[in-house]
Amino acid sequence: MKYLLTALWAFICIGILAYSHIHWNQQTTARADDIPTTTLDQESVSAENESNVLEEQSNDVNIDKYIMLAANWPETAKQSLKQAIENKKPFKILFVGSAVNQWEKQVTQSLSDSFSSEHVITSTFSYDLTSKEIVDQGKQLEVAAEKAQLIVIEPFLLNDNGKVSIGNTLNNLTKMIETVKAKNPETTIILQPSYPLYKAKHYPKQVTALKAYAFENQLTFLDHWTQWPASNDPELNNYLNGKSGPNELGYQVWAQFLVEYFVNK
Repeated sequence: MKYLLTALWAFICIGILAYSHIHWNQQTTARADDIPTTTLDQESVSAENESNVLEEQSNDVNIDKYIMLAANWPETAKQSLKQAIENKKPFKILFVGSAVNQWEKQVTQSLSDSFSSEHVITSTFSYDLTSKEIVDQGKQLEVAAEKAQLIVIEPFLLNDNGKVSIGNTLNNLTKMIETVKAKNPETTIILQPSYPLYKAKHYPKQVTALKAYAFENQLTFLDHWTQWPASNDPELNNYLNGKSGPNELGYQVWAQFLVEYFVNK
């Protein structure tokens, strides 16, 4: 009986030890299984957050780059450009003026190369009309319908020369701007003169009046005449094809001025 009890007790002890060992292994395995899963989840979240931060930083850098290129623009235009890029929509620049606009291709190409057509696009409206005819025919409605964020206007001074007084030219310009602003209040307006003429008498005074108009109405005035020879300098004739407009050299001067303004380098 003594030996039987001893054997029974030994069997019970062995069973308890075996059960404890198996239970311990199960608990250890369960804890081990939990640890890698948690670690992997944390690493995945961390990697995703880092990716989001890098993407945001990348977008910020691109916007900063484009704002630097647009450093010469009016502040309203720069803010509209920033908003357009953030919303992944193109920023439109519209050039409006007389039929003489052969500088536009070079300016558009420079803008496309610098900003890419994804961010900045351009279009041109050319009219062989006086400012009075522009208003009478409702062309200002066509300009407004483009919904451009930035419009550069050459207000038909040469077409008006000898036909429309400068006072009426500026009144017609005001009507055009008011129509644009009524449709698109956030549009930025920039003014520029047409090309200079050799020994002109009244035309330079009209351009001076346009410049004063821009100042009074807080509009940017692109005075590309500063890059041409003076109107009383015979050298100016080397930039013109008589009264038919600028030659290749004249257009190059005009285009280069605009390029340097719109693409700050």
